[in-house]
Amino acid sequence: MKRTTLVKQAPHVWPFSHGTVVEGPARLVFLAGQVALDRHGPGRQLVGPGDPAVQARQAILNMRTLLRQAGGDLKDIVEMTVYVTDVSLVEAMGRVAQEYFADPLPAMSTIGVKELARPEFLVEIRAIAALAPRPGRRPARAAKTKPAGRPRPGRRR
Repeated sequence: MKRTTLVKQAPHVWPFSHGTVVEGPARLVFLAGQVALDRHGPGRQLVGPGDPAVQARQAILNMRTLLRQAGGDLKDIVEMTVYVTDVSLVEAMGRVAQEYFADPLPAMSTIGVKELARPEFLVEIRAIAALAPRPGRRPARAAKTKPAGRPRPGRRR
């Protein structure tokens, strides 16, 4: 699977590209927005109350955990959308993201929002990753379709 990064912007606080091209067979993984909760379930706790950098780190670690379950890692992310409750927090969170992302960088959009699902969340990150096919699995073939028309006698549609 070939991955090409499109024109990059001058140095920026977040590691990102303006676009990504993925060529070849790939398994796409769509991650729901990840926030700074330490685990799933009723016993989960917020990590880093009031600290945007700590919350960004936990959201990224949550993405890594999910991608590893699918057989991938953060390097497989091709697109991210980062939602922040205060755009002045972007720089602090971007410094954390630089620890986890390297070339080829994912495409990224940052969106300032009034609030997230809970008032204590400062950042939420959703992502799309393109993983290589699992070894030993053949790519799925396109389904053959029959032309529409009248059914033949004796056959049900």
